[in-house]
Amino acid sequence: MSAAAATAPRRAPGPVARLDALLGRDVSLRALQMLRVLAGPIVLLHLAPFLSDSLHGRTYQDVFHEPYASWYPELPEGAYIGVLWLGAAGAVAMSAGALARMAALARIATVTTFAVVTYNLFLSTTHFHNNRAYLVIVLGVLAMTPVAQAGPAWPLWLLRFECAAIYGASGLSKLLDPDWFGGTVSWQRVVQARPELHPLPDWAVSLLTDRDFHTGAAKVIVLTELFIALGLWSRRTRYAAVWVAAIFHLTIEASASVQVFSLLIWAVPSTRDRVVRIDPRARFARVVRALDWLARFRIEPAPAGSPLEVVDRDGTTVRGVPAVAFTLSRLPLTAWFALPTLLLPAVRRARAA
Repeated sequence: MSAAAATAPRRAPGPVARLDALLGRDVSLRALQMLRVLAGPIVLLHLAPFLSDSLHGRTYQDVFHEPYASWYPELPEGAYIGVLWLGAAGAVAMSAGALARMAALARIATVTTFAVVTYNLFLSTTHFHNNRAYLVIVLGVLAMTPVAQAGPAWPLWLLRFECAAIYGASGLSKLLDPDWFGGTVSWQRVVQARPELHPLPDWAVSLLTDRDFHTGAAKVIVLTELFIALGLWSRRTRYAAVWVAAIFHLTIEASASVQVFSLLIWAVPSTRDRVVRIDPRARFARVVRALDWLARFRIEPAPAGSPLEVVDRDGTTVRGVPAVAFTLSRLPLTAWFALPTLLLPAVRRARAA
């Protein structure tokens, strides 16, 4: 090698090389292990109507159905019912294996569950729903991902992209549809489902069936979906987007079976990038250790009687009650209740100090 070549400045890697490095670097996969645990009950909820029909001797073949392709294999009724129960058993084993850290069991069960759910979805066009297709995507990614504490980053980015794409596509399509953005679609759906609103008080029924209410509500729905889709990509807005998405999902679930909600959007590739300084004997220290499923915090001992202190990833230090609120807002089980407390003036002042 010539001296000129040795001293020449190295060329910066191109966009493809940078993307490859981003997706291929080893990161924490704790979030995916938690997702395996939660995906099992979701699969059981998804398969429940099919299993219930099978117990009464009914299958999709007894009602109108339309195969996606003439060559798609259809099993005899007994074998089909057996496959459904195999999928249910696989879902249980997937969650149990992930909880018990039995990697081989969890991996085999995940692949089995993915195969059964996918096969059943494509048996008939009448089986298709957006939430079922999304479930297949999630199970497919989990089936390809190693059951380990660490691994390549691409599954996390792919699942976040899928979630953001769904919210973004839904919001954009409604934005471009005058009937949706103007409230006509949502109003008509509520009016058609009016008999199902009888448990609600009269004032609520009157409000939900009022055409003017939907003129504004439709715009809130569209802007909410677009905010979630965009907010997931920024650290400043990610937790707000997660909280809004949880409330939005529960609202939708009240009127439609959505089933799959993205805990995926909670997944981040970094671990132990925040520090909690606390008396190791304090009860709150045990709470953090028990609920920090995604390894958000590194706990360091503090003198007895000293106030809780949290150091965020950007170096910001918070102490006392605001530190408690901040810590709880980063734990999966308590975040849904603690995130709104970050808007309190005392907490905002402590984080800005």
